[in-house]
Amino acid sequence: MNLLIFIFLILFPVSLHSSISTTYCLGCHEKHKEFNHGKITCLQCHDDITSVLHDDKLKKPSCNTCHSQTTQEYSKSIHSKRNLSCKGCHNVHFLKEGERSCLECHKNVSHNLLPSKEKHLKALGCLACHGKSTKTELLVNIDMGMKDIIKEKLIDPDMNGFLNRIEWDHLQAILQKEYKGRYQIKKQYLVKADSHSVMKKPVACNTCHNEKGLFQQTRVMIKGGKSSLFSSDPKIFIPELPSIDKYKLTVHGKKGIKCSGCHVSQERINDSVCVTCHDSIYGIYKDTAHAKKGSAGCIDCHNPHRVKTYKELNNQKRLAVCSRCHKNYIDKHKWLPNTVLHFNYLECSTCHSPNSTKSMVFNFAVREEGRVKPLAFEYFEKIFGNNTELRKIIDRNKDDTVFCKELADFFIELKKRSQKEVTINSSIIITKSYHDYSEKNIKSKVCATCHSEKAPFYESMFLSIPEKGKTVHIPVKGPVLSAFPTSVFIDMCLLGEGKIHANDFYNILKAKQEDRTQLIDELGFKLIDLVGIVFSVLILSGIAIHIFLRIVTKK
Repeated sequence: MNLLIFIFLILFPVSLHSSISTTYCLGCHEKHKEFNHGKITCLQCHDDITSVLHDDKLKKPSCNTCHSQTTQEYSKSIHSKRNLSCKGCHNVHFLKEGERSCLECHKNVSHNLLPSKEKHLKALGCLACHGKSTKTELLVNIDMGMKDIIKEKLIDPDMNGFLNRIEWDHLQAILQKEYKGRYQIKKQYLVKADSHSVMKKPVACNTCHNEKGLFQQTRVMIKGGKSSLFSSDPKIFIPELPSIDKYKLTVHGKKGIKCSGCHVSQERINDSVCVTCHDSIYGIYKDTAHAKKGSAGCIDCHNPHRVKTYKELNNQKRLAVCSRCHKNYIDKHKWLPNTVLHFNYLECSTCHSPNSTKSMVFNFAVREEGRVKPLAFEYFEKIFGNNTELRKIIDRNKDDTVFCKELADFFIELKKRSQKEVTINSSIIITKSYHDYSEKNIKSKVCATCHSEKAPFYESMFLSIPEKGKTVHIPVKGPVLSAFPTSVFIDMCLLGEGKIHANDFYNILKAKQEDRTQLIDELGFKLIDLVGIVFSVLILSGIAIHIFLRIVTKK
């Protein structure tokens, strides 16, 4: 066959480039008979061929002709700098075959500097750390088997399709209690990266393990008799790690404490290191249930590398500290009306550390995409100009206290200048911790502790203000909640106490006749208690009189 083609070419020479088809080429180059490079023909790469009888030595085809963007990216990679050509990894004539993997060249890479080496290598591919990712996603698959079903209302009580940390903890507690041994949780860290952009050094640990990590999307799939899909917060599944650069911004870093001040050995830091500086706090903690049982040391609850102080953490992040061990806290608090609702706004210390100072903290926020986002300093700087000091703008009389009118005036001005739906976010948090969390919440079952006009946080209110590089807290005075319309506040509806007290009776009895009617009207729902108590007294009095008369008249 080859001989016939050769004779044909001698008798009828083909000299026009455009008339040479791939069939002519494969007549001689039979090893490329199954040639596959998309819809590309031989001459599109070997463009220096002008006749079928071509020179033995042809110029090297340029991949850049078709793959200009890829070759430009590849030129910056470590492979290109070490003169690894395209065909070093790709078989250009058979793209679907023989593609080389990383391990064919890098067989004995130890990865000894990688923390939790086995865990990382099992979960992630090479390009996750050594390439530039274009898309990432974390999938959490919970396989319940074909029969078991968990109602979506139990998994996602607010039915918003998003699992926050509380809801994830509650789901874990349900799985452990009701389905132990019958379910499996598998996590998949999906990373789409360009293999042509392999870097000399791998990405830093903080690329995944910080607040703006690599994995920004998380899907939780629950498979059973019925499948459910939720989105979630990736920080629940990927722990944050300390950063030496950020350490300078922490409380310890600002006070000049060096790494070696705490890391005195290669062993895990224990309480004896913390006691060196925090002896007074530890003096309280050492006699508590947590310390005596050895269930928690200082760094089990406190992250010394955290940039934000405890005061700056919201209740969700504070609750996350306790829920690492106490995952079944929802079931333990079923006696609490609207259990999940309470845990959305309160931290554990609110009830379990009665001697801690409870405060109401306000901050300016914005509603975006169905979520509440606190306003950063840069936003205020853009509105009010450079070198903005919000403290001076809000606190006009410079007495280091924000009164209700000052807060109202600033909020009105902010709404005028802002293009967003600005509002005031408010929460009840612990502003001064007393490190004894042993209270078994017997006293905390008295709802009036919070739901009354004498709740302790009404006397301890703060406005959280972002400033350049820090956050300041200024005391707030005045009836803030009653002075603003409810639409201003986000998720802040604190129902008052509904029980009548002895003082209410005393005030009514001692009041003048003309004032007594007004006091009774002001009782509101407490009037039901008053009427009930009056009827009870009358009935008991009637019974007592009846018994007395029977005794007196008995013959």
